[in-house]
Amino acid sequence: MYLGPLEGFQDQLFRPVLGWSRDNVGLLTGRQGIYKLALRWEYAFAVSGFQVFNLDCAIRFDVFTITEETRKRRVSPEALLEKILVQRAFTPYQILDSLREIYSSTKENTIYFILAPCKQFFDGDVQDDEGLFLLEKLVLLLERMRSKQIPIVLVESTKYTHPNFQKIFPKLVELSEDLWELNVVENHSYLKIRKAKSMYEIGTDPDSKQEFIYG
Repeated sequence: MYLGPLEGFQDQLFRPVLGWSRDNVGLLTGRQGIYKLALRWEYAFAVSGFQVFNLDCAIRFDVFTITEETRKRRVSPEALLEKILVQRAFTPYQILDSLREIYSSTKENTIYFILAPCKQFFDGDVQDDEGLFLLEKLVLLLERMRSKQIPIVLVESTKYTHPNFQKIFPKLVELSEDLWELNVVENHSYLKIRKAKSMYEIGTDPDSKQEFIYG
């Protein structure tokens, strides 16, 4: 798959995606602020000429975060939003079907964001055994997508208390070749690069912190 350069974003907010090789699965995680950051990354890809496909599994897509970036940078919001396709999935089966569709019909020059992929599997209407079985299917699908070098950014919270989350989250970490962890303290956001397939490309110490301030 040909993916063009991501240019014009020199502030540290976008540094992780500048260094991302865009041929694997990346995971953005943390207890808060991750969805807003992910949408800013979506803006960066869209304004750089990429198509963005957003599979929203828990109503986490906020169009105002995108348009806020367009206003700050004097970009036409209408033209920009045409490059971002949002699809919602509200049950584990819809999520799995959507991922199968992505796998079988990957589009060129497209970045795939999957927002809150696990949440619906912890729903009270889903039995624990069934939910874990379906989560294992989710991981297998993502592994197949990684082998096909589909550029995917998983965006998942670490706030879940469901026991199945403790069983499945380590597998998401393992399959992700890039892992970014966001911590927010008093409106200061610290992004820790836990894993990076292309760390040498961004010249960042794996133990360093990068600070972003959301106002």
